[in-house]
Amino acid sequence: MAARCVKIAVCAPVWGIYTYRVPPSSDARAEVGRRVLVPFGNRTVTGFILSEDGNESGMELKEIQRIFDDPPLFGSAMVPLFEWMADYYVHPPGQVIESVLPAGLNVNPFRCAVLTKEGERALKRLPLEDPARETLGWIGGNPGAKLPWSAKQVDPLVRKGWVSLGTGRRSGRARRLLQRFVCVKDHAGLEAAAAVCARSARAANEQEFLRIFLDRGDAALSRICALFPNGDYLVRKWVRKGVLETFTAPVFRSPGGGTALVPAGPFALNEDQKAVLAWLEASIESGVFAPALLYGVTGSGKTEVYVRAAEKAISLGRQVIVMVPEIALAAYLEGVFRLRLGDRVAVYHSGLSRGERFDAWLQMSAGEVDLVIGARSALFAPVPRLGLIIVDEEHDAAYKQDDRVRYQARDTAVMRAKMEQATVLMGSGTPSVQSFRNACGGRYRMLSMPERVEKRALPRVEMVDMTRSSASDPAGAMLSRELREALKATLEEESQAILFLNRRGFHRLHVCSACGRSLHCPHCDVALTHHLGGRELRCHYCGFKGPVPQACPECGREAIKTYGFGTQKLELELRSLFPSARVARMDTDNTRAKGVSFEILKQFKEQAIDILVGTQMVTKGYDFPRVTLVGVIAADLLLNFPDFRAAERTFQVLSQVAGRAGRGDRPGKVIIQAFNVGHYALQAAMAHDFKGFFEREAALRSGLGYPPFAHLVCIRVQGKDRAKTLACAEELGAGFRRMLSGIAGRKEAVQVMGPVEAPIARIKDRYRWQILLKGRKIAALKHLLESMGEAVRTPPAGVQVAVDVDPYQML
Repeated sequence: MAARCVKIAVCAPVWGIYTYRVPPSSDARAEVGRRVLVPFGNRTVTGFILSEDGNESGMELKEIQRIFDDPPLFGSAMVPLFEWMADYYVHPPGQVIESVLPAGLNVNPFRCAVLTKEGERALKRLPLEDPARETLGWIGGNPGAKLPWSAKQVDPLVRKGWVSLGTGRRSGRARRLLQRFVCVKDHAGLEAAAAVCARSARAANEQEFLRIFLDRGDAALSRICALFPNGDYLVRKWVRKGVLETFTAPVFRSPGGGTALVPAGPFALNEDQKAVLAWLEASIESGVFAPALLYGVTGSGKTEVYVRAAEKAISLGRQVIVMVPEIALAAYLEGVFRLRLGDRVAVYHSGLSRGERFDAWLQMSAGEVDLVIGARSALFAPVPRLGLIIVDEEHDAAYKQDDRVRYQARDTAVMRAKMEQATVLMGSGTPSVQSFRNACGGRYRMLSMPERVEKRALPRVEMVDMTRSSASDPAGAMLSRELREALKATLEEESQAILFLNRRGFHRLHVCSACGRSLHCPHCDVALTHHLGGRELRCHYCGFKGPVPQACPECGREAIKTYGFGTQKLELELRSLFPSARVARMDTDNTRAKGVSFEILKQFKEQAIDILVGTQMVTKGYDFPRVTLVGVIAADLLLNFPDFRAAERTFQVLSQVAGRAGRGDRPGKVIIQAFNVGHYALQAAMAHDFKGFFEREAALRSGLGYPPFAHLVCIRVQGKDRAKTLACAEELGAGFRRMLSGIAGRKEAVQVMGPVEAPIARIKDRYRWQILLKGRKIAALKHLLESMGEAVRTPPAGVQVAVDVDPYQML
């Protein structure tokens, strides 16, 4: 009988799918979605089974060495999505799959060695100064360990017969969590023991202990020891008597999501919500692909629509994925869905521990979950009966991944829904220009909720021109007179305020007033940021840390001055101005530890915080009814980024943070401080005029040929040798132009721009150049990339080339 063969995507930088033979002993386990170990060249690598293969070519094939996972990590419905991502985002398919699976699953092979008998004799007779002696000594003392040298150093010893090479395997660290349990062994004996204890006043503790097992049958040993100070003794006593017994079983780790921030619901729907929900329910019932954009102003009740649409999908036996741009927002919405849908809700994002992500993935694979909520990675949840994907705050740039597989999670969600015949709902109060154009053009269904719930008014917005700051403002003050007075009034009314500043740290720039040079990171071409807590300078790109110098590193004079500001300085100024106010800060510097952001939001919800200062983390879809004032510091900061989306991001951030005010029974007020107050993005945000902003922005982009009216591909070239990296970038640029000139009919449709130095020309001691491809049709750009495939995929040693299709980060 012919051997069974399967197609496998290997975890290596190769673009092909390879066919391997299944050993007869493993035939039953060779299913789609399982990890395997396979020989690849002269090494062993991890791979993933994608499909069956008949091997009609009759070629002699290599055999799978080992098969893992029970149940499989993903089903056959996910395979087309992985293949599409590999093709569209130009990334090896095996590495696409590897990157979206939970960390700790992969089996990492490595080279190892042991000494032969001849090698042991050579070690004894070689002179001390012989370099081979040190290598043999290390191998002898570390048999089977990963070799710390290249093959060039070890291969001569192999040829002499002194060393035998092998392949070790280091498995991921995530494992099922095993827990000790106590259960009833002799029911009759238990009842008799409980009756004896009931007649003795001295045995009240023991009676209560035995009652647990009469009522429940079993309990975790940790739970028993928490309830009874002598729990361990009682367990050992009744195990010896043969009444109870202990056993070990796997349990799922719980991330511990809370509902402290969540209003109970359900809430009455207004007419707009009813119309949107009616369309969604009909779409979910139809079981066909249906993309929709929900354009609902902040406070219009989008979350209630999400919950009811999810309830409908689950009632039909379908499963739901809810995506959010921030982990902190995932914790908030997890509480909403758990309160309404029960415990068959899983949370999945990078903020969980390896073990928690591993357990969540296994629960999803086993079909024990109705709804999955998380950030980008939640999109790949292995749910087999997908009926609805919700992409909340669909405009957010956080949905774009900027390393490894550079995919856009919102667009990939649309593709997954299309492949699995599901409804995909993209919601936002400030939709992306791309999604809104797709909805206006009929590619997506436009759903609209133009009013806040209970017809609450949108907050009144006031703009403060910081170029005309009052003479009464203190020098270097971050808060204008208008914002200081509004904060004072808010505190007197016992309401709450949110202040938004899109810049972390204390002082932004340290500049020498003598020579004019700013203090830069020694490894990156970016300014260092002062962090007050450690009184140190940090680089936000490579992590470099150092003390604030007394003298300028360039000229040696003690003339260092500080300019600019950050959230830490703003927090300090607020504490000085309002010493009795309770002020808290929320940014990535002080919320790295697990659960910190949730605790800050919980305290704010419970009104234990009067003023919350933060970066974009505070602009998301939280509902705090006591917030009546929102202040925006340096609103035009984002406009200065070298990015064609700068105006869009500025409008979105300002509109989102403004939407936090006035969501209760008190009217809201927003004060925006800016220098460029006449910019159309700021004026549109002040007027709550999304459509006016969209028309202006769309006209500009159409004229310049930028997305969504064209497609972009950014080729990033980086390396530690500046001359070598530049030469590679120039050769690639020339190669693209040569290819373009030889492709009939394509030259006018595609532009090749660059190479030019990246706006940040060096990061982590690596020099960076960029080439930009621009064209009206993505097919033309992909054809050009394929024509240059080998040059892009195999750059010179020491140089890395990354392809970013539909780039969002151009720095």
